[in-house]
Amino acid sequence: MESRASSSHIESEHRQPAFRNWFDCSFVALFLYGIFCLALVTAAYLRPLPTYDRYLYAGAVASLRYSDPVTLQRIARAEFDAQPAPFRFENVAAEPYFADVYNNPYHFVQQLELSRVKLGYVVSGYLLWRVGLPILSGLRLISACSLLVVGFVLLAWTHDAFLSAVLLLTPPVLNMGRMVTGDPLSTTIIFLALFALAKKREPLAASLLIVSAFARSDNIVLVLILLGGMIWTRHLRFTIGASCAVFAAATSAIVNRIAGIYGWRVLMQHSFVKPELEPITHPVLINLAGYLHALAGLRAIPYTFLTVWLLVAAAVWKRLPKGSLLRDALPVIGIYTVLRLLIFPNFDDRVFVWAYLIAGVALIQTAQSPRLDNANVGSAI
Repeated sequence: MESRASSSHIESEHRQPAFRNWFDCSFVALFLYGIFCLALVTAAYLRPLPTYDRYLYAGAVASLRYSDPVTLQRIARAEFDAQPAPFRFENVAAEPYFADVYNNPYHFVQQLELSRVKLGYVVSGYLLWRVGLPILSGLRLISACSLLVVGFVLLAWTHDAFLSAVLLLTPPVLNMGRMVTGDPLSTTIIFLALFALAKKREPLAASLLIVSAFARSDNIVLVLILLGGMIWTRHLRFTIGASCAVFAAATSAIVNRIAGIYGWRVLMQHSFVKPELEPITHPVLINLAGYLHALAGLRAIPYTFLTVWLLVAAAVWKRLPKGSLLRDALPVIGIYTVLRLLIFPNFDDRVFVWAYLIAGVALIQTAQSPRLDNANVGSAI
């Protein structure tokens, strides 16, 4: 009897470290945190952000099965009109561009490339549609599940349930679960890749970075920068890192080819100068004056969350231990942010949420460090 009891005790001791290595918190804290995350995700799913993009994403998913413009528009309008308030088309009907895209199927299909370029998200929504979910319900579910995954990865990274919950409640992070766009899925994949890198799972991190280019093709800039950093710091052998970079670039090119995305100058004109109703049949290229006008819009950055999180990252950077992943990663993220804004001057939070999360993890770790330092001082005394 004693030998059985001792063996079961040993087995439980073996199971306990595996559990604590992941989250390093009590079962009660993990249970309450899980309930909190599920409640947050449910609320995000039930209350999606009122965006017009849902109309285009519904058409992008349907375009993987149908090609007739009238059929695609009919499916997209039915999905858009059936989704929950508070958004109705009448809110933007006065804008000539939105009114035309809503009513003209041939102009509508020329807008879908902007959504299809986030092919991983569109394909995932298509698979859920084929198994019976309405298109937009499936896309909302993907975004909500992305928030759930991010929540548990945060806890596994920080080992602090309370501060992780606070970070999840910040508007840019919370809103990723309410968006009908490919950015929440892209954010989750990039965040998982950096978490894998922090856990010294370099091959897994490189694989996830390649997958992120499938989720959002313009992630290729970030992927190449991070792979270059992994090679420079010898986390990856040059041959393996270079092969991953080539594979990621090929993935991005294939996604762009499938999506049929128009060139950078057309995209810039469409996004920052004037929305084009026929960007494929009658493309208009942005000129230097238009590009400078787009850059001038960056003057609003000081009033955004981007500035807040950049200041947080700068403040905590020196307190991070030398050689840690976060200390090495934060300057790289800063360089990428500047390049991203120069290439495409869009400072929407949805594009940089993964960077906010990394800054938040660094802040939590530095908040925990005084306790660790005090413990070390106490043991020395």
